[in-house]
Amino acid sequence: MKNARVLTEGAVQLAIFTVLLLLSLYMPVFGMVTTFFLAIPFLLFTMRHTYKNGLLLLAASFVPSIWFGSFLSIPMTFMFASSGVAMGHVWRKKGGKYAVLLVGTLSFLLSMIIIYAGSVLFFDIHIGKQIEEIMQQSFQSAKAVLEQLGQPVNEQFEKTMKQTMDVVIDLLPTAFVFAAACFAWITQQAALPILKRLNMPIGNWQPFRELVLPKSLLWYYLAVMLLLFFPIEHGSFPYVALLNLFQVLQLLMTIQGFSFVFYWMHHKKMGRKGAIAIVVLSLFFRMSKMFVGEKKTGS
Repeated sequence: MKNARVLTEGAVQLAIFTVLLLLSLYMPVFGMVTTFFLAIPFLLFTMRHTYKNGLLLLAASFVPSIWFGSFLSIPMTFMFASSGVAMGHVWRKKGGKYAVLLVGTLSFLLSMIIIYAGSVLFFDIHIGKQIEEIMQQSFQSAKAVLEQLGQPVNEQFEKTMKQTMDVVIDLLPTAFVFAAACFAWITQQAALPILKRLNMPIGNWQPFRELVLPKSLLWYYLAVMLLLFFPIEHGSFPYVALLNLFQVLQLLMTIQGFSFVFYWMHHKKMGRKGAIAIVVLSLFFRMSKMFVGEKKTGS
């Protein structure tokens, strides 16, 4: 009886996934929304019936993915299905919401790395080169428009654009990390109302002011910052690795700093509005500084 119930629910969840997949593939606007729900059938099924059954559902999901979609839909199925199983397993083990978010981020990131490696090895598709070609075309188009307007592009502008393209390519791994975190967070937020509706345990968010990251991250951050002062060849593997590691650690340090602001304002009983204002202003000044710096470089 139990196996029959598991099979029945598995078939239902597989059918739901198939509908969501079709909407994601063939409805451009609405599909952008349904894409973030692709992991939820696997998440729910794993929470109820262990990760082993979740992996079986993952394997079965490739059938409708190939049948109704194409071989190109297999990477998307793999990424969302595997992440749904991972997040559902952590929730089943009574992991907190931050733990679910962390595991989801790592799962999405690992899936992206596998998909990227597969695209390079089997299809000779290099995402970095494609991004570079698109940026180069955009630069040439902008250059042509400026020349038509009687504003010739100087050498400094071309140098700045070349440096910008190099930085974008070098920071591609960081973009993968941020994208994985966004996918995990959106998936989690999309799943929460459904889990509440089904009366499933979801735990509570730890207050942001109580968030304390490992202290070792600070030493890693300082070490990476010092290493970047050494003359390292741009574009080399050590340079790219340190640059991406620095960006990720810098983001974590920023989050920890914002957490301390909320803690201090709470301790002084000043309310959250002041803390939110400080965070917004700091982000505004950061963006303004970047804009002014780019403007000075381009002038």
